Amino acid sequence: MHYRRLGRTDLQVSELGYGAARGAAENLAQFIATVHAAIEGGINFIDTAEGYDGGESERVLGEALRGHHDILVETKHCPYDSYAPTAAYVGSPDKLTAAAEQSLRRLQRDRLDILLGHGIRTVETLDRFMSDGCYDAMVKLRDQGKVRFIGISELSEGDGTHEVLQRAVPTGAFDVVMLTLNFLLQTAADSVLPLCLKHDVGAIVMMPLNQASKVSGLVSVPAALECVRRHIAQGNLPEEPPCTEPGLLDFLQPYSIPEAALRYVLSHEVSACCVGARSPERMRENLRATEQPYLDAAKRQRLHDLFGGISKQIL
Repeated sequence: MHYRRLGRTDLQVSELGYGAARGAAENLAQFIATVHAAIEGGINFIDTAEGYDGGESERVLGEALRGHHDILVETKHCPYDSYAPTAAYVGSPDKLTAAAEQSLRRLQRDRLDILLGHGIRTVETLDRFMSDGCYDAMVKLRDQGKVRFIGISELSEGDGTHEVLQRAVPTGAFDVVMLTLNFLLQTAADSVLPLCLKHDVGAIVMMPLNQASKVSGLVSVPAALECVRRHIAQGNLPEEPPCTEPGLLDFLQPYSIPEAALRYVLSHEVSACCVGARSPERMRENLRATEQPYLDAAKRQRLHDLFGGISKQIL
């Protein structure tokens, strides 16, 4: 495992992190075994959120991480009434503080390593988050020692060109941001990552497999081709070869689609790439993507030529 600097936090984080969004409520024992497999593979960074599996992700992580105080945990508070792109903003400093306190209890920790405002989806609601006391509440938690570092994540399916993060990163308000980057949504590579480097903000990547759906995620050739077909249907890609060819992605061999997708992300100047896994076996397969070199220049250029013009995420 290789470790990278998380911006001005100066934390050294494993370049592959574990995204703990799903699995805790479905199979507790397997979830814990997967967390332990991640740690055994050198992963020291885990991402979760108050709303993942109805709080079970945080609670079970608290059990799984007993005795592993060196593992860095990032959690998130959502100031909206749902995860939908059109959800109403309902943020308040009291809700944010109460959520952070509850996360501490569920995770069985004295402090949160990183706390993010979750899924900030419009510039207008970013401005509200910054001015209605929510941001000040995060700073207060940091000053109290309950949180080490603060930041925000985006909702890329509602903001495919990353307007929120382009506004937020240069302000200096945030230590860390979480953004979407994958080979079917490459826009952050040019719009957000240079800003993160310039302002020394840690860049954590989510959705490296797009939405990791068996139907249309970057999890297999059929699923990836279905996602391409959906982009064609919405006018984001041309309905002509090579996009319509069944061998469109053959050039990524010998890598599987998920391994190639992870290698694509790791070939960028990001701090870490978070990916989920439902089993220790899947986790060990993901870990293969950290073997250097990640993805050669010819494959990266081909991915850019094919999909670099997409500016909208399709799930």
